[in-house]
Amino acid sequence: MIPGVSRAPLTVAALVMFFMLPVPRVFAADALPADKQLAGADLNGADLAGADLRGAVLTGASLVGANLRGAQLQGADLRESYLREVDARDANFTGANLGGADLTRANLSGARLDGALLLRATLYGAALKGASLANAAVAGANLVRAHLEGANLEGALLAGSDLTQAFLAGANLKNADLGAPGLGHPAPRGARLVGADLEDAELAGANLVSVNFRDAVLAGAGFEGARLGDADLTWARAKGARFDGAAMSWVRGYGADFRDARFPEADLTYAQLVGARLSGADFHGANLSGANLEQADLSGADLTGADLDGVSVRAARHVPAQFQQGGSK
Repeated sequence: MIPGVSRAPLTVAALVMFFMLPVPRVFAADALPADKQLAGADLNGADLAGADLRGAVLTGASLVGANLRGAQLQGADLRESYLREVDARDANFTGANLGGADLTRANLSGARLDGALLLRATLYGAALKGASLANAAVAGANLVRAHLEGANLEGALLAGSDLTQAFLAGANLKNADLGAPGLGHPAPRGARLVGADLEDAELAGANLVSVNFRDAVLAGAGFEGARLGDADLTWARAKGARFDGAAMSWVRGYGADFRDARFPEADLTYAQLVGARLSGADFHGANLSGANLEQADLSGADLTGADLDGVSVRAARHVPAQFQQGGSK
């Protein structure tokens, strides 16, 4: 004992309180209950790599920072669970229900989420590189700054999701549904992809009605046969993008970069392309009736067979001869 310093006696009550303190536990896969009933369980930091959790009930469970790498979670119920910063690389969530789950900054690279339900889930900053979400329901989800490079989202439902500044380079979104489904739907607005990177992404046949692509990178992306009515492509960078046969009536592309883009047979009626860069663009057979191309750059644009009825090209640069001949087809 230090001279002059008194020490209070350790009472029985203090000893009891000390031994009643919770002991931190790290669960392992072989310590899980056989019936897989884990609703509300505290599994923070658990090592569940390769665990068989098929059909497990994990509603409201907390798995913050857990290791789920290669785990089998097919058909598992993970509604409202906490999966922040989990390592779920190569895990299998096929058909799992992750509605309302918090997957902030989770690592799901290479994971399988085909047919999974992620309605209103939070995936802010999550890593989903090369993951498969084919036919998954991701409506109303938060995917802000999520990494989805090379991910497979074919046929996925993403209406109402926020993908602001998300990374989707090379992703497959063929026949995906990102468009506004209408009033009365749980996610009544189109997806938000402001500033997102979709370079070389494939969106053929996708529903993109009323989707917000403002300032997005769409260079080399494929939108063949997609529905883009009322979509916002203001300031989008879509050089070399392919819009063959796309439905784009009332699309907004103010100041967008569509150099060398393809629009053959596309429906661009009443499109607002004021100040757009359209040099070298292919509008062969497209319907541009009522479109606004004021102040646009049309140098080298191909308008062969296009419907130019009522098109406005006031103050546009390098206006093709078709307009000088009366604006007819």
